[in-house]
Amino acid sequence: DYVALGEARINTIANNPDDPLYQYMIPDVPSKHSYQFHFNYDKHNDDQSEDTNWNTAIANEAFRKCWYYGLDLGSWYKRTNAINPYKCYNNSYTMQGLIYTSDGTEYTSLVQEKLGLPAYDGETMTRLDSEKFEEYKAQAIEELTAAGVTFPVHARYFVASGNQTALDSANVLKQAFSDSFGDDFIVLDIDSYVSSLSKEVRDPRRQSFVINGWGADYGDPQNYLGQETNDGDNAYYMVAYGHAVDNESEELNALYDEFTELVNKADAITDDLDARYEAYAEAEAFMLDHALIVPAYFDISWELTRINDYSKINAMFGIQNN
Repeated sequence: DYVALGEARINTIANNPDDPLYQYMIPDVPSKHSYQFHFNYDKHNDDQSEDTNWNTAIANEAFRKCWYYGLDLGSWYKRTNAINPYKCYNNSYTMQGLIYTSDGTEYTSLVQEKLGLPAYDGETMTRLDSEKFEEYKAQAIEELTAAGVTFPVHARYFVASGNQTALDSANVLKQAFSDSFGDDFIVLDIDSYVSSLSKEVRDPRRQSFVINGWGADYGDPQNYLGQETNDGDNAYYMVAYGHAVDNESEELNALYDEFTELVNKADAITDDLDARYEAYAEAEAFMLDHALIVPAYFDISWELTRINDYSKINAMFGIQNN
């Protein structure tokens, strides 16, 4: 009844209306996940010594903002959606469509408004800004050179060994890094793990970043932003991947303290949902404005199906779809 399609098959079928499968190819229902670049702020080398070069670089806000304003993912989006790649463009942390204010305003639009970004046009990454990128690149090089960082900074990224699809996508991403940053600034190093990302990579903290997503268990921004705070063991991404609390940068830790305070203030508002969502949007915009994480993509691919997926239950959280 259903099969997901990769880039090659999408192009083959879409370009041939006489293909017997052509009539069955439609856009897949968007997944309920929002995906981000999650930085590791306490990266270790293979011998478990500290990767001082990376940890110093990623703690620098100008360096992170280069990722936010400069990394063009258009070619990489084609790996998910070869026909309408910018459908995959993501510029928030919380998943679109999760919650709405009392007047029908979708929550992530509040975040975008606070960030002051151009409206999404369906054809570009609206946050890209070449002037800001060059400005932050120059600032990052100056500040980090003074701090002893050597360039290019190497970003280590892991894929599953033997997974050719993942490797192909990683190579496209590597080229996107090269085209966006220049090989003299940031270089993507692709590595592999054998069977367990958590045991071989995440737990020994060998990665520079992961691209991972979150789907809501319940309809509230706390379900998303609560994964990034620095004040408890229940913050999944901070505890398992980010480790910002272990970075020596006072500036970085002060940013996370302020972000955590904003999240906790929002969570304390329980008698007015509009005020609660407004406060959470303030916290989310703060996190994105300082590029503590960088939004990556939405999973909106193409499929072959004999069933009208858009006539089925489509809940944004919980187990209703089951």
